Amino acid sequence: MRDSTEAPRRAAPPHLPDPRHASRVPAHITPEQLERVRQAGYVLPQVVKPADYLPEHHAGFEVHLDQLGFVLLQKAAGTRASRWIEPRLIDAALAHLDAVGTGPPARHLMVERQSALEHLGITRHAGEFTRAVQHTLALPVPEAAPWPVLLPWRLPVPADPIWDFYRRGDKAALLAALGPVPPHPHAAEIAEHLAGLVARSHAWAPQHLDSLLPRLQAECATPQGLAELKAACIRAQDRWEHRVNELDALAGLNDELAFEGYPDSFEKARALQRSVTLYVGPPNSGKTHAAFERLAQAHDGAYLAPLRLLALEGRDRLVARGVPCSLLTGEENVPAPGARAVSSTIEMVNTSRPIDVAVIDEAQMIFDASRGWAWTQAIVAVPANELIIICSDYAVAALRNLLGLCGESCQVRVFERKQHVELLPRPLALKALRHGDAVVAFSRRDVLTLRDRISEGGHPVSVIYGALPPEVRRREAERFASGESHILVATDAIGMGLNLPIRRVVFSTLTKFDGIDDRLLTETEVHQIAGRAGRFGIHEEGFAGVLESAEPNAMRSLKELNHRTPKAPRHFKAPVAPNGWHVETIASRMHLTRLREVLGVFVERLKLDDAHFAVADLDDMLALAEALDRSAPSLSLRDRFTYAQAPVDARSDTQLQEFLDWSGSHALTGRAGRPWFLDEVDGHSRLDRMEQALRACSLWLWLDLRFPGVYGHVDAVHGLRDELNDGIERQLKGARPLAQTRQRRVGMRQRW
Repeated sequence: MRDSTEAPRRAAPPHLPDPRHASRVPAHITPEQLERVRQAGYVLPQVVKPADYLPEHHAGFEVHLDQLGFVLLQKAAGTRASRWIEPRLIDAALAHLDAVGTGPPARHLMVERQSALEHLGITRHAGEFTRAVQHTLALPVPEAAPWPVLLPWRLPVPADPIWDFYRRGDKAALLAALGPVPPHPHAAEIAEHLAGLVARSHAWAPQHLDSLLPRLQAECATPQGLAELKAACIRAQDRWEHRVNELDALAGLNDELAFEGYPDSFEKARALQRSVTLYVGPPNSGKTHAAFERLAQAHDGAYLAPLRLLALEGRDRLVARGVPCSLLTGEENVPAPGARAVSSTIEMVNTSRPIDVAVIDEAQMIFDASRGWAWTQAIVAVPANELIIICSDYAVAALRNLLGLCGESCQVRVFERKQHVELLPRPLALKALRHGDAVVAFSRRDVLTLRDRISEGGHPVSVIYGALPPEVRRREAERFASGESHILVATDAIGMGLNLPIRRVVFSTLTKFDGIDDRLLTETEVHQIAGRAGRFGIHEEGFAGVLESAEPNAMRSLKELNHRTPKAPRHFKAPVAPNGWHVETIASRMHLTRLREVLGVFVERLKLDDAHFAVADLDDMLALAEALDRSAPSLSLRDRFTYAQAPVDARSDTQLQEFLDWSGSHALTGRAGRPWFLDEVDGHSRLDRMEQALRACSLWLWLDLRFPGVYGHVDAVHGLRDELNDGIERQLKGARPLAQTRQRRVGMRQRW
């Protein structure tokens, strides 16, 4: 037993992570008391961490509290930050432990009380408590009720009532200790400043004054010093004035560019008393033949086709009737001596030269999301004394309405099929295919796979799909028409314009990938494709069916879709795309230089004529415009707009980059350089490589037609195109299987 007379033992030094800090501890705090505080470091409200004083990656983050003289209680460990306490708060921490304790119930209490403080706007930063309070100004407004503007600021709060609330949780006592909220210290000066801005704005543009309030409210809602707040409100008023100028400019543009005046913007067409006739009927009804008979009799005229292939065919039809005819497509201008007509793709319509007769083909494509604008423009704008519009019957109402907006009426001439398409009673096996059959698939891979399988059975096969150039498609069609090949395998490309001696159209599937997902064909697609079966004078009957390998419900789907009547989209509005006049007008009125911004105004901000017209789907054009603004900003806005309309394959990153390289070189040097494909591809390359090189050739020729002297190499490109067409045709006619998976070389950059 210890002798009571023995001298007391010296207290052990406190156990701290940093022994240097022992000297910072108040003398009256025993080691046991300090250890008690240290053990409770993660739950005590008096304890802080470095992030309460500095941003996490700030220089000196971990040593800052040491430099302030704090005591380190817990070192950082893993995701847990270090814990510190200011020496003068150790007594408050001990009082808190005595009142609340340290167990799980204490943690729950701390969460509740911390939440209550935050609800009152009380927070602690860098060791000081402040309270978020606000003052409401009633801002006078001419000829209107005062505007409420809130002025928030942070009011310093003494710490003792906060520590007492953490211990006892008495909210009423806390509020009593805090007292009433005083007025904002600069309320009068701020109110005077805002009133001056409002008076100035009212005098300048009273009709837009209401839009100033949220701008001023947003600036005042951010606590800041008086000088900073006044400067921020001036900037907000300046931005408001700029926006008002924009709104006034947009209002002027809405009046100037309004779609309800779109037909009247084509003065040559409106000056004529056009005679308009709709040639209406299903495929193989003779409507196109009748239209060409009338066009051949005209003094001068134009045939406007949906595809380059049909423009080529249109020229040949007219030449066969003894009519000299020029050819104009996106990539070529081939004038004919003494031409009385021009056969062109629809986008190339001439709206400035009056003619005798114009024929617009496949006008139901006005419903197409991406290209429908070209039919709107041609129907409204072509200056012809007589206009013939070839279309399906479900497009008549929409076209009649569009012509009515031009102040024109129309006659309707209906054409009936000479024979009807019957459905086959059961699915067909591949081996049951016969001379004159056409098998339809919906991808290049499936077309080539079917071609290989059918060829194995001894049938010569022609193929037609979208990636083939028009010249090759025509040759393949001629092989089938002449009987050189027995069976045609094609995509839905045969559904438009190609008149072939098909007896049976056989679907390999009733589903199609639409760029997002596989979907069932529409009744319009089924009627357009199945309608190619039967050819008057060759096959007196036409049939449609499905292959045995199609999905199990394909036959039922074909029956259902074939019996439905195609319909126009509900609530249809004729699509309109911007032209050069739109772009220049918007740019000059809005003081814009970036093409993407100009087109954005047209697409997103103009409120034109929602009743009858709508902005076309311009996603590809907008994406090209944004890329051109970055890669070729020194080109004129007009040139960038021309580039943005180029037929770039948006699915090919390689072609997009080549296009941007060419346009960038044009901007920097005035020349596009030498196209790579002249040196890297020939008529003996892979099939897919030749197809994609041909698309690059077409793009190059399209650009050369619009930028004379910049692209060039035209003879060499035409020569390569002819060589590649021959090479593709040779492979398609050959016996070698073509549906092969391309092998990539590991570690090597592939152009295709």
